Amino acid sequence: MKHIIPKCEWKILDFEVFENKPKIAPYPRNVVKRRELLLMAQSFLSNGQFAKSKKYKAFYKELYQKTIATYFAWKSYEEESDEAAKNSKV
Repeated sequence: MKHIIPKCEWKILDFEVFENKPKIAPYPRNVVKRRELLLMAQSFLSNGQFAKSKKYKAFYKELYQKTIATYFAWKSYEEESDEAAKNSKV
């Protein structure tokens, strides 16, 4: 696991939440699901920062890392899903 620097992670989250948002409204379903991951990541990062025991800090750190990895891998996941759907129709 990589070391998390909360100040840097908060900057990344702030950018993704406030700057990197689509210009279309209402948001498509896949965008809503992806942005929900950002909310979960914020929660996990915050809980990890304020957890008192090392066990809970490690737990929230792992949840945060998996959530962020899923968020940033979303585009490739969508492409794989689209290809699978196309192949199943053939």
